[in-house]
Formats: sequence, C-alpha cells, structure tokens
Amino acid sequence: MAYFMINYDLEKSKDYQKLITELERLGAAKAALSSWFGELDNTTSEVRDHLSGFVDDDDILIVTAFITKPRYTRMKTPGHNWLNDRFN
Repeated sequence: MAYFMINYDLEKSKDYQKLITELERLGAAKAALSSWFGELDNTTSEVRDHLSGFVDDDDILIVTAFITKPRYTRMKTPGHNWLNDRFN
C-alpha cells in the first residue's frame, strides 16, 4: 500500500460529485477544499490514470505519493484523522 495526496481544480464543468464519490469509494479522506489523502495499492501513475476518468480534459489533477507525515497548520477533520491513524 502507498499513501497519496490527490489535488484537483475542476475548470469549466465543475462536476465535483463524480470525483468525490469515487474518492470516497476508494476510502480517501478530505484534507482541504480540493485535496484528499488516499491509501491505495497502486502507483502514482495508476491512481492518476484512474481518477482521470472522473474529471474533464481541461481539469487539473495532481497525484503525489508520500512516505512521511505531511506537515500542516490546519486541515479538515477527516484528513487530520486519516493522518493520525497512519502516523504517530
């Protein structure tokens, strides 16, 4: 399993629900307005390619793998809890 930070900006057509539903199905946790954490058994490219099916061609999608706990000032509770469940 690998940890990922998934960030997006939906441009012209803002169908957030389609992407959010898939992120939730994958067990991801919302960290900020358009940022989620996920733990998946995939590569960064595989996650990007899969999630690309839930956004439009003009949207921005960034998938970053990480191995140490990200540092932050604040974040949404689901993301905070997700990190604390995985890092002490």
